[in-house]
Amino acid sequence: MLSSLHVEYKFAKIAFPNMNFCLKMTVLAMILILTTLNFGHCQDDVPDNLTHFRGNISITNNGLSLIPAFSLNRPAAIFELSVGGERLSFDPEMRFALDGQPWSFILWWRYKLIKSDKFKLHVGAHPAYIFENIMVEDDNGNMVETMKTNRFFAGEISPSYNFNENNKVTFLYLQGRSLGSGPLAINQFVALGTSHTNLSITKKFFLNAKPQLFYLKMNEKDGYFASGSFLIGKKDFPISLGTIISKKIISEIEVDNWIWNISLVYSFNNEFVKRSNPIL
Repeated sequence: MLSSLHVEYKFAKIAFPNMNFCLKMTVLAMILILTTLNFGHCQDDVPDNLTHFRGNISITNNGLSLIPAFSLNRPAAIFELSVGGERLSFDPEMRFALDGQPWSFILWWRYKLIKSDKFKLHVGAHPAYIFENIMVEDDNGNMVETMKTNRFFAGEISPSYNFNENNKVTFLYLQGRSLGSGPLAINQFVALGTSHTNLSITKKFFLNAKPQLFYLKMNEKDGYFASGSFLIGKKDFPISLGTIISKKIISEIEVDNWIWNISLVYSFNNEFVKRSNPIL
């Protein structure tokens, strides 16, 4: 295991020479996940406490964030993964501009407190890294562009109630704050929405729709917004077409009145069967 870790760290160091230590460790973690699970093709090597490895890989014309002020507002690639067991999962979200520049890394850990047919409740927490280009003065007095890493920590609580297999109502409360030497920023996000999945358009095509209303507070400024994500796909086909639309209702936070994007999404879902213990 240590030999594999050393080899994969050297790969991350060579492939991404300009990344700082935290970014290299994030890349290393992703490599380890993919190497260990091998996309579910070698289930004999999967640990007993893992039940799933799934995710979405998206290419979009406009990188949008759950918090509008953190949006990239240019073309992006987004990797959303989930690996774990029946209750605890690691759900990293890795986002890059299409030129390869990192946009944000959000490293979620989530735990399902309640799992029933109708009612579910999970809690989660994450460190996050959000990157931006800034101009600084070098030793010669020249202004040069450099990348700044903004660090955040956040926690969430999210109950949901299922009316049936494909329709549910959701609630999300998220609070985060910036870390490091920068000015303190406290973000609060409260959302109420519904989720409707596998709605039949035709015999071959389906629609997923997730409209919501949300309240956002950033330091002393706040606002109310409406948003929705919609996805059209073909049954038993991994590639689909999605869009996100967000509308400012009333807001002191300076964001565009309308924001939207369109994305090409590749989805995969590997589920693992627990191995029974051999009789000794």
